[in-house]
Amino acid sequence: MDFPKINVSSKADIQYITQTWRKTLFDKLERQYGKNDPKRIQQVQHLLDQWLKNMIAMASSNIDINGIPYDQALINEDFEPLDESLGKRLQQQQLKVEELTLKVAERRKRVPEQVKMLLDDAIRRQSALCDRIEFEPDGAEEIEKEKARTEQELEKDCLLKYYPSGRSAGSRGRNPTLNPLS
Repeated sequence: MDFPKINVSSKADIQYITQTWRKTLFDKLERQYGKNDPKRIQQVQHLLDQWLKNMIAMASSNIDINGIPYDQALINEDFEPLDESLGKRLQQQQLKVEELTLKVAERRKRVPEQVKMLLDDAIRRQSALCDRIEFEPDGAEEIEKEKARTEQELEKDCLLKYYPSGRSAGSRGRNPTLNPLS
């Protein structure tokens, strides 16, 4: 059977509990035997100290100091107090990480198959389009003629733009500001 852990905020809390038990036990011992036999009282006090150490050692696996196991907390010097709300947020974030990891694993299995299907479909469609396209080599001459005609029209438009009165670049009253080449 698993018992919930005892959570304390510092090592001082454990020391306080131990000191309280020790004081209570020694007070009972003094009441029982008085101060008549100091040697016997010293022996019993030593046995009670051993018993307290054993009790803490047995309970240590169920004690957390600031959320850190008792044995580790004794090794390390100082810890910040446990922020329980931060601890809960951390647990929630860890759950989210686990959920996202599962989603990523699922997608790693599923997405490559989907990509393969989409690529196969695209290749199939492209092949069907290529089969329907007809190449006409006779149309190339018409395209070249149209290109030459368009170039001539552009040259005329350009000349009219820079020489609107019909004068050429070589004529006498040349206006250098209108000629971009001069």
